[in-house]
Amino acid sequence: MPEPPLVLDRYRLVERLAVGGSAEVWRAHDEQLDRAVAVKRLHPHLLPDAVSRQRLAAEARSAAGLSHPGIVGIYDVDTSGDWPALVMELVDGESLAARLARDGPLPEREAAAIAADIADGLYHAHKRGIVHRDVKPGNVLLDREGRARLADFGIARSLAESAERLTQTGSVMGTLRYMAPEQLTGGEIGPRTDLYGLGAVLHEALTGEPPFPAGSPVGLVEAQRAGPPRVPAVDPTLAAVVRACLAYDPADRPIHAGAIADALRAWLAGRSAAALAPGSGDTATQTIARPAVTPIASEPSRPRRRPLGLVLLAAVVLTGLVVVALLAFGGPSAGIPSLGASSTPTTAPTPSPTPDWLPALLDEFGQACGADAQPPDVSGLSEKEAKQAFDEAIAACEGGKPGKGKGKGPGG
Repeated sequence: MPEPPLVLDRYRLVERLAVGGSAEVWRAHDEQLDRAVAVKRLHPHLLPDAVSRQRLAAEARSAAGLSHPGIVGIYDVDTSGDWPALVMELVDGESLAARLARDGPLPEREAAAIAADIADGLYHAHKRGIVHRDVKPGNVLLDREGRARLADFGIARSLAESAERLTQTGSVMGTLRYMAPEQLTGGEIGPRTDLYGLGAVLHEALTGEPPFPAGSPVGLVEAQRAGPPRVPAVDPTLAAVVRACLAYDPADRPIHAGAIADALRAWLAGRSAAALAPGSGDTATQTIARPAVTPIASEPSRPRRRPLGLVLLAAVVLTGLVVVALLAFGGPSAGIPSLGASSTPTTAPTPSPTPDWLPALLDEFGQACGADAQPPDVSGLSEKEAKQAFDEAIAACEGGKPGKGKGKGPGG
């Protein structure tokens, strides 16, 4: 019997774990560090030339910088062999897709905990400029302790670009029923694209079904445009989170993944959670309290302080929506395992979609000045001007609150 092949002269393939339309996954042994790893070998025809493989290596290097308990780590990449391959952390468990196929809908608390883990991981990645693009149950891995991990960072973009080049029908990589409207219509892809996928995952975890039928891209977009589905048999807070994430326009989805994680964890802890409700042309908050099991009548009610990063910008007015003509679709490719806030927004309405750099400035301001502080109005300002306004506001807070500051600049 021939010796199992080596990848990069280091990783010995031991057992094939799964096969899909884009890749196969192997359990492997790292002979240098004496540890078990996972090797994902991508079908060669998807990355047939040097340019596509260089793109994969660049994406993998970027994703390898992510270190978070909600993300499957990437250790190495091979673009020199016949089969391009990613070497990843081996998760001892199963995919959410396999769990749902076997057991059906999950208990609400388990579904919420899984979604919170994935939202935390997405927030970590988004703050570092990395978008997953293919959030779906098959890419959510559940370990033996019940923690959820998101796999396949660093390959979705490469595969999608390769597919567009290789096909004449405009086939879109990824699973159709979890794709955001902007992916189907050729719109701009960003962090809120992943929030749509997260909402679809939570919907399926709670109900056993994806949010919309996926007969064709045209039919799916029409269903998405009609508005998020109602989830009547689910706790209202969880249903509101699902509907907020599945908003047709990205500007109507939650401000960032951290707000989703915080709302879900507040619900899990039995506290009043600021549900992230979808709006019609704006982003709104709606407080939905989960009833306490044992109310404590003797304890006076008092407001809770929440991180400012959970505050959702209100009245985001859309100036127009361009729908790009859909190309004919050849069918989905098979996949394999591979943030609320006070009930009144504290910022003034803005006449344009939320800038990508604003959430980080709001988070930093909230950490330095507290959730009850009024942030500066930066409507119409450039990023540099807004940064200066926030720096001045934070300096004023630090002057009145010794020891509360955390430094200047986003992420400080």
